[in-house]
Amino acid sequence: MDKLIEELTGLVGKKNIITPDMAQYHAYTFGDATLYRSKPDVIVYPGSESEVSGIIKIAGKYKIPVTASGGLTGLSGGAITYKGILLNLLRMNSVKSVDAISKTVVASPGITCADLNQYLKEYGLIVPVAPASHLISTLGANIAEAAGGTWGMSKGTFKNYLLSLRVADGRGNIFCTGAPLTKQSTGPDITSLFLGSEGTMGVITEITLRCEYLAEDTWTIRCSFENEDVLQKIHEEIAVNRIELYSFEYMDSKLLSCMHEGSTNMLLLFQTTGSKNESKAQADKLVEVLKKLKPLELVYTNDPVKADELYTERRSALGALAKADKNKPVIIQFDPVLPLDKLTCGIRKMREIAERENLDLIIYGHAGDGNLHPSFIVSDNIEEKIKARKAIREFDDWVEKEGGCYSGEHAVGFFLGRSQDEIRPQTADYLRKIKEAFDPENILNPGKVVDIKEGPMDIAPALDKYSEISKISSLCVKCHLCKNNSPVYLKEPFEHNTIRGRIAMIDAASRGAVSFSKIKPFIEELSLWVKDMNCPSYIKNDIGRLIELTIAEA
Repeated sequence: MDKLIEELTGLVGKKNIITPDMAQYHAYTFGDATLYRSKPDVIVYPGSESEVSGIIKIAGKYKIPVTASGGLTGLSGGAITYKGILLNLLRMNSVKSVDAISKTVVASPGITCADLNQYLKEYGLIVPVAPASHLISTLGANIAEAAGGTWGMSKGTFKNYLLSLRVADGRGNIFCTGAPLTKQSTGPDITSLFLGSEGTMGVITEITLRCEYLAEDTWTIRCSFENEDVLQKIHEEIAVNRIELYSFEYMDSKLLSCMHEGSTNMLLLFQTTGSKNESKAQADKLVEVLKKLKPLELVYTNDPVKADELYTERRSALGALAKADKNKPVIIQFDPVLPLDKLTCGIRKMREIAERENLDLIIYGHAGDGNLHPSFIVSDNIEEKIKARKAIREFDDWVEKEGGCYSGEHAVGFFLGRSQDEIRPQTADYLRKIKEAFDPENILNPGKVVDIKEGPMDIAPALDKYSEISKISSLCVKCHLCKNNSPVYLKEPFEHNTIRGRIAMIDAASRGAVSFSKIKPFIEELSLWVKDMNCPSYIKNDIGRLIELTIAEA
């Protein structure tokens, strides 16, 4: 391992290597929304395509795995690894070119979706795919996960905008998947093979996307109802009245109560877009439909600032789940897509299973395309996690029998341990052969997508003497919302420079994985960042106490 690290250091520089003997390492050991823990042998931040190629070649020489990652906001275990190299592409974060005539953009994989669209705004363009994590999740990772978002019902996912890629395969060879054109008929579409591949066949080093013009006007409508039965009626009315929606989001009453104590209603958010006349006409039709259904609240606006305020809760949803129960810090979120005519029925089915198994369930997601994010809130013990896992498998089986799909945008990873033999038995062997062609030594993210080997869900317990520290640190759900509150992260985009990364260091110390004295300088610096941090969970109130206890132990 020493020789491997020496070669990697020679390639990318000492500053861009994190090893297990460093305090910073423990910022990378958290898993997807607290369910798993990661344990790479080394974390590497390449700064160029040639360095990505070189890293893969070194890994091939030593026959160790390479797991690509970005903003670390995935929810299926795609970037979790128990050995080898965790390859983080955040330093490769530039826009290389924009063609305003052909409406295309060429970008590096480490740029965030939000930064890309902010750059394109000057050209009057947008890539209209908006994961809730768009401020932090990266373009390359979103393509590798086949991600979608809040505009999915009208704009689809990244597959609708992806034109071509540059990729480093399992040998470190760089190749282009095709011409960056909307039309080409030169054989099978190799570009699409990398959508949802999760870095198992190649590491994406450059992306060309099709853009659209920015909409002239957008109307945002927010309303609430007492129960979910109205969802089916709304879908029916949208179809009958031929209302063109940009977005249709849903949050159940339990999630709203996490944000507003005492709330008992569910929240719906809609958007219409287009020219001023088109957007307003569609919004007016929808408002009339909603009024007939007697909402408890109904507000709408085309003011961008006010619209942003109306969407605040939706963007905070994942983090807000941590407020469901202070004694249940583990969030297990799944990602089913229901046929729209089975949406209300599916929600009832989820609640029925959860009630039978005595599991706390919160549901939110993209009601417009049927892609919901049911989330179990459980204690940090293996029995509860296994029970939730079993319940999810039962529901996903029901979804697929009803014509749905068990993952709409969070990809496969190794969540629930479902291999391609179970998911798509007729094509599993073809996929194995395709992976073998691109990655003959099986070093690229092995154990994911194709032949899945799910990692352990048990976590080393906190030491008794650090129980208070552990209890507070476990309140951090490792969502993405606080990342940009760190001035150091904005200059140097390493995970160990984030607030959540440093809370992960504290968590590791409470479990005996690193000494408090070793992490002390990082926590002292953390104390300067947290005053106004963007955090919807309980830890925001207790972060000062957590820092105080940690420094005292050091």
